[in-house]
Amino acid sequence: LKDVPSGTFVDATYGYGSHFNYFNNFNHLNFLGFDRDFDSVNNSKKDHKVFQLNFSEIHKFLSKNNYLPLSGVFYDFGLSSHQIDSDYRGFSFQKNTNLDMRMNTNQKLTAETIVNNYTEKKLINVLKNYSEDRYSKKIAIKIIESRPLTTTNELVSVIKKAVPKQNPIFTDKTIRRIFQALRIEVNNELNEIKDSLNSIKDSINKKGIIVCISYHSLEDRIVKKFFNEITRYCICEPRIPICTCDTEQQFTYPKKKKFTPSDKEKESNPRSKSAIMRYVVKL
Repeated sequence: LKDVPSGTFVDATYGYGSHFNYFNNFNHLNFLGFDRDFDSVNNSKKDHKVFQLNFSEIHKFLSKNNYLPLSGVFYDFGLSSHQIDSDYRGFSFQKNTNLDMRMNTNQKLTAETIVNNYTEKKLINVLKNYSEDRYSKKIAIKIIESRPLTTTNELVSVIKKAVPKQNPIFTDKTIRRIFQALRIEVNNELNEIKDSLNSIKDSINKKGIIVCISYHSLEDRIVKKFFNEITRYCICEPRIPICTCDTEQQFTYPKKKKFTPSDKEKESNPRSKSAIMRYVVKL
């Protein structure tokens, strides 16, 4: 951040403000925070400018309120600790709560709606595509056989019945993946990421940055593909000796394309262990 031009910098996932607090050390930047979660916005510090919006709505808001162009934008695609630790949000399989999983509690679609009302085919597709777990089809069928389900404990029990007996560590990984899949479907997470990145890319100042922290392969795949596209200077077939595509490179990578937490950070903050950070710089 010390090298980006002066101006407005966006924290697109405010959470409870931990990154925002750190960003405020850079006096040449003015910071705006966004979060789709009302709890995050309502609990934000009084001197922090934080607005309740989905990723896909941020660019329109910035444009309408004359905040563009930006010095940069930061996305942290992980759940906030207050969401994971909540006794009523349903994000964690380690707490027995209602099957909710909504980041915006005003929306209608919940995890309970999905597990109890989706057709077999649609439920299989959700669990298969968003969990990438080998038992996703078996679990989907078992869920339908066990309807209605209303709590996280009931869902965990059904998942355990659907998978073969194995090391509990592997069973827990399957449970995490299924919860991830439902959460992604409830919040339309992957499309929100794609839409926001595509809308914001042309509104970054020279030497400005786009920073993304991902926590699973589906998110990281989207970021990696998007960054590769905007850092390319030619899309011609390799066999063509002369470039004819007139593709103009928009961004460049720093020296490293991928950053991961140190062993020390993983030890002090276990939830960071799967994090991958990537960023690009506007040319």
